[in-house]
Amino acid sequence: MYRLLSLLAGVLISVMVVFNGQLSAYAGPLPTLLIIHVIGTLAMALVLLLSRENPLHKPLKPLLYIGGLLGLLTTLFNNLAFGRISVSAMLALALLGDSLTSIAADHFGVLGMPCRPFRRQKLWGLLFTLLGIAIMLDSFELVPVLCSLAAGLTVATSRLTNGELARQTSVRISTFFNYLIGLLGAALVVLLTGSGMPAAQAFSGPPAGYLGAVLGVTVVLISNLVIGRIAIFEMSLAIFVGQVFMGVVMDVILSAVFPLRSLLGGLFALLGLIWNLWVDRKLAAGGHTEEKA
Repeated sequence: MYRLLSLLAGVLISVMVVFNGQLSAYAGPLPTLLIIHVIGTLAMALVLLLSRENPLHKPLKPLLYIGGLLGLLTTLFNNLAFGRISVSAMLALALLGDSLTSIAADHFGVLGMPCRPFRRQKLWGLLFTLLGIAIMLDSFELVPVLCSLAAGLTVATSRLTNGELARQTSVRISTFFNYLIGLLGAALVVLLTGSGMPAAQAFSGPPAGYLGAVLGVTVVLISNLVIGRIAIFEMSLAIFVGQVFMGVVMDVILSAVFPLRSLLGGLFALLGLIWNLWVDRKLAAGGHTEEKA
C-alpha cells in the first residue's frame, strides 16, 4: 500500500508542476512560491483546527522544523539549473542526489528512521536505476549539474526531517510546520527582493493555478505518512516512477510531444524498483531482516 501511495505522490507532483507553472506565468516565480505556502499553511491550519490538534503541545529539536526551508532551497537549485540543462537531465540528476541520500539514510538509520543496510543483492536494482538516469541525461554543464544534484539531496533531507517530525507529533502537524516555516522563508525572500504584489492581484489569477498548492499539501501528507514505513530509497524510486510516467502523459496532452528518453529512463528506474522489491521478499522468505534493532 505504501509503495502505491508513493507512486500516487509522484503522479500528483507531475500534475502539480503544471498547475504551479500556470500560476508562475501569471504572478512570477517568487510570488507563486509565497502564494503556494499561504494556501498550504491555511489549509493545514484548518485541518488542525477541525482535528483539535495542538501543534505546540511539546517542544522539539529545531532541526526537525527545517523541512520547509529545505523545500525553498530545492526551488532555488532548480531555478539555477533550469534553462541551462534539459528538464530530463534535471529530473535524472535530482533522482541521483535523492537516491544516494536515501541509500545512506536507509543504511545508517538517520534521524530515527529504521536501519535498512544496503544488501549486495540490491546492486542490480541500483544499476538499473543508474542506467535510467544515464538515458535521461542529454546535456552536461557543471554548475547546473551540481545544482540538480543538490536539489535531490534537499528533497530527500526535507522528507527525512518532516518524517521524523511526523513520527514525534503527527502527519498533520508535520505538514503544517512544513508549510508554515516555508511561508516564513518565502515571505523573507519576497521582502528582500521586492518582488511581491497586492494580495487582490495575487489571488485573481487562473483558478486552476491554485490547485497546485492543494496537490502540494496532499503530496507532503502522503510523504509524511509513508516515510519510515518502507525503505527511503524505494520510496524515492516509486515517487520518481510515478512522476516520470505522469509527466509523459502530461507532455503528450499539453504539447503533443512523446518524450521517449524520459519514458525509457522511467522504465529502467521501474525495473530497479521491482528488482529491489523482489530482493526484499526473497530476504524475508529466507528469514533475513532489513532492519537492525
